[in-house]
Amino acid sequence: MGFTIGDVLLVAMPVVILVAVIWALTAAFKPRNSGLSDAERYQRELAARSAAHQAAQVQAATAARARIDASTRPSQNAQQQSQQDSQSRAALRAQAGLARESARPATTVPSSPTGS
Repeated sequence: MGFTIGDVLLVAMPVVILVAVIWALTAAFKPRNSGLSDAERYQRELAARSAAHQAAQVQAATAARARIDASTRPSQNAQQQSQQDSQSRAALRAQAGLARESARPATTVPSSPTGS
């Protein structure tokens, strides 16, 4: 009763197939790495840097435009301030003029000697 190659293959082949099926099932149902690949990570980093650069460019352009606008035309606040200053000066002059008039001694009109 010796074992022949056919007997070994008859036992070994189903065992090998069973091990292969078990390995395939564990590999198929093993949780995958949900992390990003290097290429995806690079793409996201590149997009973030591009967005930051674009935002910086927009901010620089806005600041430059504001500087140009401020140098070429007075701001609304400056105009309002100059109007308020001129109005307050005019009001002070008017008050000073009224104060001078009230400080003058009242001139009395002499009554006529006839008593009329």
